[in-house]
Amino acid sequence: MKVRVEHIALIQCQQLDADSSVQLSEGATITDLLNQIGIAAEHQRAVVPFINSEKAKRSHVLSDGDTVFLSLAIGGGTNASSAFD
Repeated sequence: MKVRVEHIALIQCQQLDADSSVQLSEGATITDLLNQIGIAAEHQRAVVPFINSEKAKRSHVLSDGDTVFLSLAIGGGTNASSAFD
């Protein structure tokens, strides 16, 4: 099966075809995809995957033709109401 992978610039992916696609075995999950494109296991927790524009878990089983978008979890900040007290 073949899936298309899009990602933010901060994520460096390996083994993508010229059309940003990856060939995977049937039944492959997002975790399998992350492993195949070279994202280290210790960094995978920070990746937020979307399948066909829907947020998904890393255990999600991919389907042929899916578009996977990989983003990073963003955290931090301050409570705006107390920031200027």
